[in-house]
Amino acid sequence: MAAVTTVLFQPAVAQAVVLPTVSIAQAQSSSIFDMSETHLTAISIVLSTIGGAAVYMVNESWKRRQYIEEKIKDFETSPETINVRKMLSAELQCIELFPFVDKAMERFVIVDDRLWAAAILACKCNHTLQEEYDGIDRETPLYLQEPAVKSCIRDNFNRFLHHLQHFEKMIQAGALDKEKLRSYLYPWFETIKQIGTSESVKCPATKQQYTQHTALLEYMGLLDTVLDDQLSIVQRDVRALVTRYRSLSSFLEGRSSTPQATSKHVPCPDPGTA
Repeated sequence: MAAVTTVLFQPAVAQAVVLPTVSIAQAQSSSIFDMSETHLTAISIVLSTIGGAAVYMVNESWKRRQYIEEKIKDFETSPETINVRKMLSAELQCIELFPFVDKAMERFVIVDDRLWAAAILACKCNHTLQEEYDGIDRETPLYLQEPAVKSCIRDNFNRFLHHLQHFEKMIQAGALDKEKLRSYLYPWFETIKQIGTSESVKCPATKQQYTQHTALLEYMGLLDTVLDDQLSIVQRDVRALVTRYRSLSSFLEGRSSTPQATSKHVPCPDPGTA
């Protein structure tokens, strides 16, 4: 009985020794698997984050380009930009100064250099502006009244300058690369440079005589004889934008002296009766 007992007991001992060995190996294998799974999960999270950031950057870059293109398009196609371009043209053209008027013939006015130069120089004197506003007759068609015409001319030039100011603010904020604007602004710089000098216009505030060319430079803040602290906020921003591309003195070189055909505003003929 003792021998039987011994035989039966030995396998039990052997089994007791082997079982713990198998359990340790399984635990080690499970631990390695868990660590690998943790590392893979972390890597997946990192790759997902990088991928998401890349997609976000692409989308943001596309949105920025779209926004810039829209702003440039707004500038190029806005009524005030079109009107200012026509007024600064060497040819006399009909300018739609009163788009809100019902009759088509009363919306348009021919604006010569003397008229727009006198209109923007009046910005230097608030008293003169108030006198002009007070002199507008509400019963008479606006296109027949020089004070009303000058007021709308100033409004177009003011909004034109605000467009330029907005571009400068975008560049300062890092939202716009100045090189993207170069091709759009260069024709404007050349137009400003080539404005004639044949007309003599007196500033109502200082009584100083200006040509139409120097009147425009004065209004835009582009005369190099005027210090920055003498400019308005809009003028300072416009000057900052322009000097990113060329010097102020360049606008005084090679000026055109070709005279304009008329010296006072003339209503455009009614398209329906012409």
